[in-house]
Amino acid sequence: MERVIVDGYNIIHAWVPLKRLLDVSLEVARDKLIERLAVYAMVTGAEVTVVFDAHHSAAQMNSEEMIEGVKVIFTRKGHSADHVIERIAYGATEAGDVITVATSDRTQRDLVRGMGGAVIDARELERRVVDAEHEMGRRVDRYAR
Repeated sequence: MERVIVDGYNIIHAWVPLKRLLDVSLEVARDKLIERLAVYAMVTGAEVTVVFDAHHSAAQMNSEEMIEGVKVIFTRKGHSADHVIERIAYGATEAGDVITVATSDRTQRDLVRGMGGAVIDARELERRVVDAEHEMGRRVDRYAR
């Protein structure tokens, strides 16, 4: 099974439809990203984790929850999403898991590749998610007949 780790805010700022939602609220943009990643996970069977920075939070621990089949992590105070992604990627590659990290952050990409993980940028993730959404639409149409 493929594990996909997504740099949440990096992707929100890179995808035009999500970036526009920031004018409404950050929470709306996050929810839409999670919703779209859930479709991707459902169609592909990938285990998807999305990590968001919580720099302005006073939380002393990362918070994790499952939303629509997507593991959502908010970092604890003082920790970046990059730090959490690196830790998850390291653990996964050490366990022999196939991982793909979705980020357009150059430093993050280089580090993950150095660990033996695959990296895709925001544009490639968006293409994959759109393909999954189209496939889901085809499946719904097929079952509606």
